[in-house]
Amino acid sequence: MLLPNADGENTGTSGVKRRDRIIKILTTASLIINIILVIIKAVGAVISNSLSIISSVVDSVVDLLSSIILMWAARQIKKKNIYKYPTGRARLEPAAIIILSVIMCAASVQVIFESVQTFADDIEYFTKPYNQTSCKKLPDLDMSIVPIVVMVLTIVSKAVLFLLSYRIDNPTMSALAEDNRNDVASNIVALVCGLIGSYALKKKIRQEAIVVDPIGALLISVYVITAWIRQACRQVRHLTGVTAEPSFLQLITHLAYNFRPDAVTKIDTVRAFHSGTKFLVEVDIGLPSSMPLAIAHDIGEQLQKEIEKLDNVERAFVHLDFEFTHGPTDEHKTG
Repeated sequence: MLLPNADGENTGTSGVKRRDRIIKILTTASLIINIILVIIKAVGAVISNSLSIISSVVDSVVDLLSSIILMWAARQIKKKNIYKYPTGRARLEPAAIIILSVIMCAASVQVIFESVQTFADDIEYFTKPYNQTSCKKLPDLDMSIVPIVVMVLTIVSKAVLFLLSYRIDNPTMSALAEDNRNDVASNIVALVCGLIGSYALKKKIRQEAIVVDPIGALLISVYVITAWIRQACRQVRHLTGVTAEPSFLQLITHLAYNFRPDAVTKIDTVRAFHSGTKFLVEVDIGLPSSMPLAIAHDIGEQLQKEIEKLDNVERAFVHLDFEFTHGPTDEHKTG
């Protein structure tokens, strides 16, 4: 069943420019907010001495780095050079996201090591009292009003950025939205675990509960690693040419089916696959064998331009034929 090409008809250059403008504003706002958060969270981490808060600061530092890299990628993509990069540089976006995933995972692994060490020290403190064989001391946690306010501001700002960015269908915004969502969850866990550890140290609750602080840092780091590994795997699939979703193939088929029905005798093959963030599209159509070359060329070129009007299409290739006894893969080399 073929669906109407509503998305293609409503997509124009004005809509693309508006979306690009929104992406630029959100990316810039994210960069500014991350700079502010890194500064105030560093102050909060020094005051609180909470490992959960420190893990949150590490996350914010990587967020700042990610914002800088994504902004750089967006600027580079806009610089056209048809001689050096004939098909554009849109693949910089997924490549940048993969690099960020590696950086984020490496930073989180370091926090995991520190969390495990602190947890082991806490366990030794409670199983071997200081006046016997253990020389371990409990960490000096102090969740005063400053760290609490800092963490609440972080949670609110990240939640707002998530709500603004997840609505935009763009790899950069998807990565930004997922990162902000992760930050909301991780900062809530950091705040709660830091408070529990601080109350335990002050003996307002059982002192053994201080182990919740390194456990919270451990959980935050594992969650961040898992989320970024999923993001990296998705971008690797895009870079390696995974096929488009059936709905998108259906959209291309509908566009070709309704294009010059007076001349096109058959739609032989429709392919679309990722080439980075966008799709490369291949369409094989049939034309009468007696049609003049000039007319056939114009039909193929017009269909190509119609397909390339779609926002998520990087390039389209239209193959013209007059017979269909061969298989779809007979005319091209497949790796």
